[in-house]
Amino acid sequence: MEEKVAEIEEPLHKYKQSLLILPVEKLKVIEIQRKPSDYHIKRLSESIRKIGFIVPLIVIKRNGSYIIIDGQHRFLAAKQLGIEKLPCIEIPEKYANELMELNIEKAMSLKEKCYVSLNVYRILMNEKPDMLESDMEVRDAIEYPYFITLAIAYEMQPRFFGSAYESMAKRVDVFLDKPIEEAYAYRDKIAMKLIELDSMAREAMEKIEEMGISHPFLYKEIISFCNPIGRKRKVDMTMEELIELLRINLQELLKNPDTFREHKFEEI
Repeated sequence: MEEKVAEIEEPLHKYKQSLLILPVEKLKVIEIQRKPSDYHIKRLSESIRKIGFIVPLIVIKRNGSYIIIDGQHRFLAAKQLGIEKLPCIEIPEKYANELMELNIEKAMSLKEKCYVSLNVYRILMNEKPDMLESDMEVRDAIEYPYFITLAIAYEMQPRFFGSAYESMAKRVDVFLDKPIEEAYAYRDKIAMKLIELDSMAREAMEKIEEMGISHPFLYKEIISFCNPIGRKRKVDMTMEELIELLRINLQELLKNPDTFREHKFEEI
């Protein structure tokens, strides 16, 4: 059973925070979260053995469960030690988005940033499906719109090489003047096209490796070779148009992989 120990007033915004003691089976980690670090869990387990569990988890209540938005590693370490109940601070869900953005125990990878952004986006979409994606509430919560596009692609294909497309997407993808639910559907279609590009790029890799060219950054170099916008800082183009031009260039590379070898020699 959950136990409410105290209620305090947050000193700046004046909302109520509840200090709870919760059974571990009532706790869940937020749906999309960075992959936990085994090393960090081990370190926290050792710390808890020495001094106890002294930093409460931060949670929100949703559909009868308590969702952990800060303290994933502490929670997993405590479970490993067989702790059955944990101290938690419950905050209103409206403050969860900002906390997730600030909750970084280490620098996040692009994939992690995208997943966290997508989770925030979906919360906003569920709460206010008619709100425009270009609304300041969305823009304040999500650093770049392409994080959403790439995150959906990562969900479709976990091996998707999102960083190869980041530079282009950053210059082209924009917050849309469409209801967030409609914008999500559009981004889902764009993500599917990115997965098609990913498949073409991997096929091109195989052909180029057969020519004796192979290194860890080959995929990224292939996308750079097919990049239709070069290093232009300002580009008047939609993501859809960019992807179509990339697709055409990748098709040409698949037909004539020797052009990549010639490009390599020109660089030398």
